This record gives sequence, C-alpha cells and structure tokens, in this order.
Amino acid sequence: MGHAYTKSATDVPELLWGLASDDPERREIALDGMYGAVHHQGDVYDSTVACVPFLFELITHPAVGDRGAVIGLLCSIAHASEEDEEPEGDEGDADGDVYAGEFDDDRHEEWLRHFFVARDMVRERAGTFLGLLGDPDPGVRAAVPGALARLHPDPALVFGTLCDRVPAETDPAAARALARALGTLALRHPADLGAEAARVLRGLVSGTPDPRLRMTALARLARCAPGQLPPDAAAVALDVLRLARETDELGPPPDAPERPRTDTLISQVRELEAEHRRSLGLDDTAELVDELHTALGDRVDVRFPLLVGQLDSPSSRQRRQAVGVAGRLLTGWRAPDDEPLLALARLLADDDLRLQKEVLSELRYLAPAAHRVSEAVAAYLESWDSRPLETGTPFRELAVGMAFEVLALQGDDRIVPALTHILEVVEIPERLSRWIEALGPEAAAPLAPVLHGRLAELDRGAPGADLDHLVRALAALGHEESVPLLLDVLGDAAYVRTTEEVLLALSRYGSRAAEATPLVRRLWRDGALADRHRIHVAEALWSLTGDAEAVLPVVDDALSAPTWWQWSAAIRLTEALGPAGAPLAPRLRGLIAADHSPARSAVALWRITEDPGDVLPVLLDQWPATPTERPTMAACLTAMGPAAAPALPLIRAELASPRRHNNNGSRGNMRYDVAADVALLADCRRIVAGTGG
Repeated sequence: MGHAYTKSATDVPELLWGLASDDPERREIALDGMYGAVHHQGDVYDSTVACVPFLFELITHPAVGDRGAVIGLLCSIAHASEEDEEPEGDEGDADGDVYAGEFDDDRHEEWLRHFFVARDMVRERAGTFLGLLGDPDPGVRAAVPGALARLHPDPALVFGTLCDRVPAETDPAAARALARALGTLALRHPADLGAEAARVLRGLVSGTPDPRLRMTALARLARCAPGQLPPDAAAVALDVLRLARETDELGPPPDAPERPRTDTLISQVRELEAEHRRSLGLDDTAELVDELHTALGDRVDVRFPLLVGQLDSPSSRQRRQAVGVAGRLLTGWRAPDDEPLLALARLLADDDLRLQKEVLSELRYLAPAAHRVSEAVAAYLESWDSRPLETGTPFRELAVGMAFEVLALQGDDRIVPALTHILEVVEIPERLSRWIEALGPEAAAPLAPVLHGRLAELDRGAPGADLDHLVRALAALGHEESVPLLLDVLGDAAYVRTTEEVLLALSRYGSRAAEATPLVRRLWRDGALADRHRIHVAEALWSLTGDAEAVLPVVDDALSAPTWWQWSAAIRLTEALGPAGAPLAPRLRGLIAADHSPARSAVALWRITEDPGDVLPVLLDQWPATPTERPTMAACLTAMGPAAAPALPLIRAELASPRRHNNNGSRGNMRYDVAADVALLADCRRIVAGTGG
C-alpha cells in the first residue's frame, strides 16, 4: 500500500498508534500525518481505505483523546464536509461525474475506486455515531451531529434522535452542532424534513437562553426555511447581541484546554487562526452574525435593520465587527434608505484611528451611493489637526487620504483647494482620474497646473505608475495646455504601456488636441507599434481626424483578435465611430451569432446602425444571462427611447431587486462595483420614463 509520499505505507500503523496515544503532542503529530500523507489534500489511497476500520475503533474507546478530530477525519475521507449540504441526489455519487476531468492518466479509475470504497465504508459504519451523542467528551458530542446528518442512511431516524438529544445537551458547542445538523438535514431532505426542522429551529430561536445557540438556530432557519423566519428576526438577533454583551461584561469565559505546540501544519494553522481572530477582535458571536447575514441572502428587510443595530451597538467590539459586514452588505445589496450608510459614517466620531480607517476604507467603495455621508466625512477632515499624525504611510493609506478620496468620488468640490496643495507633494493616487471625473472637469480645473508640473518633472524614460496616473488625470481634465507635454511623453516613451496611455488620452481630447495629428499619423504610417497595438493608434487617429475609412480595416481585424484587451478596444472604437462604422455591421452580427460577447457586440451594433430590430432581441436574451453587462445594455436601451418598451418587465424587475446587478453570490470578503450599479439604476429609471412605463 502507499499514500501521497511513498509506495510503501509502512509508517501508517505508527500514525494510527499515535492517534491512540496518551500524549497530546504525539496525537497531534499523528493527526497531521494522516491529513498530510494518508488523506493528502482530500485524496484517498488504498492505505486510507485500510485505516477506516481502525479510525472507527478509535472513536469508540472512551479513553482515547481528541476523538472529535478523528470523527472529522472520517467525515473528510467520506467527502462529507460542512459545505456538503446539497439536496439528496445532487452529489454525483455512483458514476463519479463530479470528479470527471481531474485526472488524465491511468490512475483516475483506481483513485475513484478507492474514494468510493472508503466513502461507502464510512457510511456503512455511520450507525456508530448514534452511540456517541451522549459521550462524556463534549468534543465528541460536538463532532457527531454533523457526521450523522451527512453520512447516516436513515435521515428520519437521525432527525428524531437529534431532536431528542437537544434538551439534554449541556455543552454550548455541542448544542450548536445539534442545531447546525438539524439545518443540514432540512437542506438535504427538504420534502421530508424541512417543515419539521423549521419548527424545531424556531423553538430554539425563541426558547433557549444561550445567545449563541439562538443565533445558530436563526442562521440555520434562514438558510433552510427563510419563509419561516419570525417577523421580528432582526430584533431577535440584536437581542442575542445584547445578551452576548452582558455575558462579556461578566468576564471572559474559562480558557479552553491548551493545545500542544508542535512542528506541524495543524499547529501552525491553529496559531495563525487564533492570531487572526485576536487582531480583528473576533469572537463566536461575531462569526455567528456573519453566518446569519450569509444565510439571509436577499432578505434585506432583516439584514439592514440588523446591520444598523450592529453599527449603533454600545459595544465597541460589536461596532467594529459590523464595519466589514457593512461593506459586504452595502456593496452587494441595495439599501432601502440612507440609514445604514449614515450609521456607518457615524463611527468616524470614534477615537479609535484603526476603526476610522476601516470605516473610510468601506466608504471608498460606497462613495457613489453615499452622498449623504459627505458632511460626516468633511467634519472628520476639518478635525484632522486635533488627531494624531501617521508617519511613514503612503497618502492613499492615510486616514486623511482615504477621507479625501471618499469626498472626491462623491463629487464634493469643497476639497479642490486643499487637493491643489496636497497633490504637489504626495504620490499620485491611482484612481485620480476617477476623482476628477466625479468632481467634473470644471470643478477640478485648478488641479491641472499642479498635475502638469508633476508630469513635466518626471523621468519619462523610467517605468512608473505616477506617469500613467498623471496622463489619465490630465485627459480627464481635458487640459489643452498639456497637449504638447503629452506629445513629448509620447515621443520619449520607453514602454508600450505609456504609449498606449498617451494615445488613449489623446483620444479623449479629440479635436482639442489637433496639434497631435502629425505625430499620430506618423505612428500610423510607419507602423512603429506592433500590429496588436495599432488599435490604440486607430482610436487616436479617429478621434483627432474623423478619418473612418483609414481605421475601419484595423478595427475589423481587432474584432477577431484573440486577446480580450484588443477586442475590447475595437468594440469601444466601433461604438465611437457611430454611423461611420456601418461597414462593421456584418462582423458584429457574426460575433452575435457565434455567441462572442453578444451583449457588447449588440450594443456596438446599435451604435452604428440605430436599428433596434437586430439588437433588441439580443439584449432581452442577454439581460438575465450576463448581469455584468447590464449597465452597458441599459445605456443602449435608454438611447432607444420608446422602442425599448419590450424590455420594461426586465427593467422593472431590476429596479425591484434588492441585489446589486454584479453580485454573483460569491462567498468571502467580496466588494462589488457600486458606481456601475448606481448608473444602471439611473438608466433603468430613464428607460421607464422614456417608454411611458
């Protein structure tokens, strides 16, 4: 037999004896060895299969320590993790399709055989777990409910047994495991157990004094039966947070038994996780609230009142924990009013600099939807002289830099006088061009001489982000006096990226940069750039001269380019050409027929033909299929006027949706583009008005 690192698994018996040892350090080393070799990265070998009976023997011996961890190992071998909560029959069991394509060699069939043999062995012995629900070891009792819910062949029997165990369980972690397992059974067997599980979970929500158990039950109820949530679900969750605060005020809970420090990955991961939790001030309650928010999904009628309560909590720890929740929720879902944003901004009055920066960091994402918080941010800047200085930190990472960015992205022109001085000395902000676009070129005009001077001082032969940021910012300002300087930069550019940035800038200037025409024509005529970059020269040439006939062949070629950035530039230029790009219509129709970014291709087709007959059916088809392209499609539908009337059902559904269009349900610490969603909603309202809807 073998495992991940050897064809002779002679070390495995020693690992099994290690799991049975009286020495906690030896048990930990053995467990690390099992995960590191015998069950490496979830793989199953013949030696893994051979271990299964011994692992079951271990968990039935009361004298063995860390049996909860061994139960977790058995669940992992059987592919029964916390994420394995799909309804029964959706697992891709017997045929192994779920693993198809993972291997290209002859070992694929053997690997699958070991995997399914091990899984079936664990499931056949799952009845063993029933006898451990009342085990004296609370770690075992916490591990068993999830194992039963995912592995036992009789879910109805397991459900009844777990329900019977609930009133007898005294360990908080084991009680929460029971609630999670009941929710798992409801998710996996909704037709048979969903209604009864919802009833039991509702009883736990209202009838248990343990705040963490109540929150766990509420989160599971939200996930398996969101329609069964109590009407006051947000108030229940906030009451749980109140009870948790009162518990914290009584003093910290007893320390958990100290684990041995070993030179193993398990030990290192445990220490890293503990340090991460300490650095963020996390506790069990915070993680349960996060779990509840995730489970609630689109139930914003519960989530936003809960968030406001968290942000207004008397506990500084709970307020701080709520900031990240606010960022995830407010960028992913549309708030019904401004109160959540105002509650977030109120935390700027806190004396904790770290908290202030966390709030400002989230407000940078939210700025396009957060105009009412500008007064709080402006007041924060005005009080800056009384705050401690941060030294050795880039401007964008300073609290004052974050505050300036928030106000700039909100178009608050009160900051322009201060910015004219700040931008003389700090590194150029990466998104400065977006600041200027939000402020508007007229309001931001005083910045132009400063930025011109910074660009003139740069060494243009060396790579540097500041150069590209300055070029984009001057283009956003449309500062005509900078055109000769941009031409110098173009002539001296040692890097293709800089050349592209200047050409894009000249495209934005258009006829106001007429003096650039000879240089751009020379680049066009001499072929100084590789073919793949000629599309950028074409953009500048069209913008400066309006010579469509010259650029059409290059655009046509780039519409067939294999790289996304070339194709995207070609689509952008096609849209800019308008009716002059009519010869490109057959190419765009071919892209639509080939399902090559049909939404963007259809929008470009509209710009050059203004014929809704070809375009509207594609947009109606692509609206639900490609949510990320909805802002582009909505702008196109707005231009169609009354002809866009067939899209009204989709538009009304978008306006009524609580979820931002680009929220794809990804888990983790996601932030979504709020500016694009705000623009989409504005266009949707224009479509309704323009079609008489």
